[in-house]
Amino acid sequence: MSKSESSCLATKPDTRNIEARAWVLSFASGDVSPEKERAFADWLVASPANRDAFYRARGLWDGMAEVDGIEDLLMDQNNISALKRPVAPTRRLMLGGGLAAVLALAAGVGLLAHQPAAPVESILIATQRGEIRTFALSDGSEITLGGASRIQGDFTDQSRQLELVAGNAYFDIARDENRPLTVDTGGVQVRVLGTRFDVKRRADRVSVSVDSGHVSVRAAAGEARDLLAGDKIVSTPVQGLGKIEKFDLQEELSWRSGRLSFVNAPLRDIVADMNQYSERPVRLTAGAPGDMRLTLSFSTQQIGQVLAGLDAAYPIQVKENDTEILIMRDF
Repeated sequence: MSKSESSCLATKPDTRNIEARAWVLSFASGDVSPEKERAFADWLVASPANRDAFYRARGLWDGMAEVDGIEDLLMDQNNISALKRPVAPTRRLMLGGGLAAVLALAAGVGLLAHQPAAPVESILIATQRGEIRTFALSDGSEITLGGASRIQGDFTDQSRQLELVAGNAYFDIARDENRPLTVDTGGVQVRVLGTRFDVKRRADRVSVSVDSGHVSVRAAAGEARDLLAGDKIVSTPVQGLGKIEKFDLQEELSWRSGRLSFVNAPLRDIVADMNQYSERPVRLTAGAPGDMRLTLSFSTQQIGQVLAGLDAAYPIQVKENDTEILIMRDF
């Protein structure tokens, strides 16, 4: 993929949510001047969407208040590079001082009359490179994340909404007829009542594989497909939803036990999966045969040996330095 194509596929940040979390961090730090309070009031009443974004951000903060480093995570998540680190933050964002006054003012003009339901559970789960971990949710669901993966969202009395921000995840969702669960990946939305399925998000595609039950998949353009157990679909920004195909369950989900399996897969896809587990980033240089197709199966602990084997058996060179591993064409 060219640099320009990659740029086109990048997900634009949600500015409103970024601003909302910046306000939450400001109030939590206690560093809010009267001028900033007025600016916040203006922002809050400018749009009901701003109000909803603020309450979501506040719920996320309160739900994660006891987690060390949550300030850094929120700042990094939203690219709030100019936001000053909170000093001696109030871990719970209490309705006191200027915040209470501003919210009371907004309520007085009727703009907070329809405050969204408080989250039952605010969710922010993530793994490091090389880590595979299962998280239990309060509704009885479980989510297993592959390496370098992240999910955020919230559950309310009316809905269960998640976003797979990066990486891949296996969902074992407790059935709730009154609260469908949705997983957003930027360009694709998955909707279920209760089932088991796998979602993988890459820069140029999203894949959904169903282990059991029924899954509805909808692309940004509006096209939709219904998948049953054993069905898999891939969506790209250019082509949208592809055809429903059958897949090998053992191979597709082998990552959960620390094994990566590929059948006639392009080298660029193999490298993308390696990068979730390799200690150093693996990068295809310009001219490297990223479309070369391979059939491989190996442990996530064997990435170095696999790359050495590819160097010996195929027309590529693998070069390592202290910070990354480069794959280039062997001229």
